[in-house]
Amino acid sequence: MKGIEQFQQRLHYSVYPTDKFKTTTCLVSFSAPLSKETIADRALLPYIMEKSTANYPSIEAFHTPLEELYDAALYAGASKVGAEHVIQFQLEVVNDSLVGEAVLAKAIKLLEEVLLRPNAFDGAFQPLIVEQELRLQRQRIESVYDDKMRFAQQRLQEMLGGELAIPSLGTLEQLAEVTPRSLFEAYEAMIQHDRIDVYVVGDVDRAQVTEAFAPIEALGAALPRRYPESVVREFQRLEEAQSINQSKLHLAYAVDVDPTSEDAVRMQVVNGLFGGFPHSKLFMNVREKESLAYYAASQYSSLSRMLFVYAGIDMTNQAKTEQIIADQLVDLQAGTFEVETLEQTKEMLYHQRRQLGDNPRQLIAWMSGSDIRPFTLEEEMAIIGRTSRDDVAKLAQRIDLKAVYCLKGETT
Repeated sequence: MKGIEQFQQRLHYSVYPTDKFKTTTCLVSFSAPLSKETIADRALLPYIMEKSTANYPSIEAFHTPLEELYDAALYAGASKVGAEHVIQFQLEVVNDSLVGEAVLAKAIKLLEEVLLRPNAFDGAFQPLIVEQELRLQRQRIESVYDDKMRFAQQRLQEMLGGELAIPSLGTLEQLAEVTPRSLFEAYEAMIQHDRIDVYVVGDVDRAQVTEAFAPIEALGAALPRRYPESVVREFQRLEEAQSINQSKLHLAYAVDVDPTSEDAVRMQVVNGLFGGFPHSKLFMNVREKESLAYYAASQYSSLSRMLFVYAGIDMTNQAKTEQIIADQLVDLQAGTFEVETLEQTKEMLYHQRRQLGDNPRQLIAWMSGSDIRPFTLEEEMAIIGRTSRDDVAKLAQRIDLKAVYCLKGETT
C-alpha cells in the first residue's frame, strides 16, 4: 500500500501514517523457529503476560491505567506462521490529536511494562496465575477435539509431518510439563533471541514511533525470517471413525511455488477459482450441482507451500466426492473455466484488498504478511490483474495431491 514506511533499526518497523482512523493500532510480534519442545510454553506465555506485571500485579490493577487512557486495549496471542511461532502484543489507543495529550506514548509505556517487567519472582511466574491459565489452555486444546473440522485438519497436518504436524497450542502431554519456571525461561528466550517486528497504523510519524519504542530496541535478535523447506512427500491416506453424523473429508496438496514470488500471488487466483469463493469450482460442482457436500472449499498457504481442501459429506459419498474434487483440479490444469469466472475471482481479490484500508487490524495483518513478499499492495493487485488463463493452468499443474484424511461418521 502506498504510504507504508518500512525501515530497519535493531527492530524492523512497518508504519502506515494516516488520519483516517480515530485510533492508533500497534502490533509487536516475537518470532522464533517452530519447535515441539517449546510450543506449549510459548503458546501459553502471552496469556500469562497480558494479565499483570510486576508493577500492576493483578488483572484489576493492570486494567486501571488502560481505562485511564480512554479505555486503551491490550491483547496478546500466539500462532504458527510457516516455520515460525509468533507471539503478538496488540495495542489500540485513541489518537493523540483527538484528546490533546500523548496517549500513545503512555500506552506504549504500559506495553513496556508487559514486555520488560513481567509479574515474576525468582525466575518464575506467579503460580496462581499460571495454574488458572493452564486450566484455560487445557480447555482450548480439548475444544479442538469437539470441533470436528479443526480436528480433521489437525490430523491431516500430523500426517504431513514437519512444522505442519506441530499443534499450534501444543498437546495435553506437552502442557503437563509446563511450570512457572519453564514459562519464565521461555519468556527470557523470547526477549533475548526472537526476531521482533513492529507495525503501527494511525496518525503518527516515523520519529514519533521510533522514540516511543526506543526502550525495547535492545530486545531480540536481528534474525531473518525462517521459511519452511520444500519437502518431498509420498502420498498418504488415513481414515478414522467417530460417532458423528457428518463426515469430514480433508485433502492436502503440495504446491511447487516459491512463497516470495509473483507466482505465490497468482496462486491466490488459482485458489479462488478452485475453492476459495462461493463461485468456485468446488462450491458450484461439489456442493451445488452434485449436492455431495454440506460445505466444500479450499485454502492456499503460501508459506507452507500447501493447498488444503475440506468438505463436510455423508460417509456414503466419499469416493464420488474425491473424484469430483479431482476433476475440478484437472479442469483448472486444462484451463477449462469461463473468462467471466476468472474476472469475478480477480474482482473478489481486489475487493479484499480495497477493504484493508477500512480496518487497522486487517491492514496490520496484511502488512505482516507482505513482509514475506517484496510487493506493495498496488503491485499485488497488478499481478492479479495480469493473471491469465494460461497462468492459472500452468500453476494448477504444479499442485499435487499428497494426503487424504477422512473422519468418518454415521450414514445420514
